[in-house]
Amino acid sequence: MFALMSTKGDDSMLTATTTQTHIAYELVEDTNHQVVIIEFLSHEIASPAHAQELGEQLRSLIRPELVQYFVIDCAGVRSLGSTAFGEIVSFVHRARPVWVCNLDYMLHFGAALVGLDNWARFAANRRAAIEEALRTAQWDEEDGVDQSAWTR
Repeated sequence: MFALMSTKGDDSMLTATTTQTHIAYELVEDTNHQVVIIEFLSHEIASPAHAQELGEQLRSLIRPELVQYFVIDCAGVRSLGSTAFGEIVSFVHRARPVWVCNLDYMLHFGAALVGLDNWARFAANRRAAIEEALRTAQWDEEDGVDQSAWTR
């Protein structure tokens, strides 16, 4: 967790706002592409403020100049509010292709309600999602697919 200091009014009035880190990421890089594995640090993201932080953190991972494939690992997540799901859907629209793994039954149900299953691919576990992302990256490379066609 880190704190951001901002000034309001004159310089003598400082207020601190705290942003919670909700995700961590790991890169699996090849010469022509990158698989970004995202895992949740927060077990619960229910408030709209935390959902907005989540959205900002997810968007910060998108690098338009790179060919990227994303895996979102939901292991350990117990609860996501509708706004958090909305932020994830927004991210998936911008960052495709995205695989989602380790969703329990209730989270999968919530994902279906917001239409995430129309835009993301689902895998049973992290390993399967990474393998599918790497396989897709290789196929795209062999076929000369322009990933910008996925629409960002």
